[in-house]
Amino acid sequence: MECKTLDKAALGLHEDWYGNNAAVCCPACGKVFIVSGFINKGQRICPACLRSSARITNDGVTVEWPRQPEAKVLSRKELEGARRLDEFVNLVADGGAVDQGSVEQKLPKAETIAVIECDSKMVALAARKRPSAAYAEGISKKSGYHLAVDVPELGYVVVSPRYRGQRLAQEVVRKILVEFGNAGVFATTSHPKMKCVLANFGFRWVGNEWDSKRQGERLSLWIREAIR
Repeated sequence: MECKTLDKAALGLHEDWYGNNAAVCCPACGKVFIVSGFINKGQRICPACLRSSARITNDGVTVEWPRQPEAKVLSRKELEGARRLDEFVNLVADGGAVDQGSVEQKLPKAETIAVIECDSKMVALAARKRPSAAYAEGISKKSGYHLAVDVPELGYVVVSPRYRGQRLAQEVVRKILVEFGNAGVFATTSHPKMKCVLANFGFRWVGNEWDSKRQGERLSLWIREAIR
């Protein structure tokens, strides 16, 4: 377990402490919740994810949460060698944000994958996708923003439903972005939370939205400029 003690003289952005009541930010899911020495008898579990707990006593305020699993990077060749390519493809397909044709072709553009595992099963993924001139030209046409044909893509970001709300998407995106080095990167998404993740890593929304193949959804183009 990880543990943090609040410093009353240096409270964080989402922390507060008054008398026998304190507001803490859950390290597992990011939700702010209250722990009270009177109402909660001094201890409360995060009501959003049930993974962390906060305790308030005369000695101070502490927060405990389970250690975050680390993301690791695997090449496509390593996935194939370990006979785990199908596991990767199936988790992406279950996420629903990819067309059936790509699934049937085993997601051929995926070069490198960042993965988090629990109980020896993949539960969160993000991939570096090789550049495709035809795809980039299609995105440029739909968004109205000129996208260079040699820019690689961040894609296939998915978290298994059971493990959502634990910031795992942020961790696999952080890990896979190292594989891009200082090169420019683009991503497309229609998901509000994914937009926040991209913005946190220096991406910006460019161009216009366009209709997704999934009814009622609008895609947007996000880019992170090359670091010079």
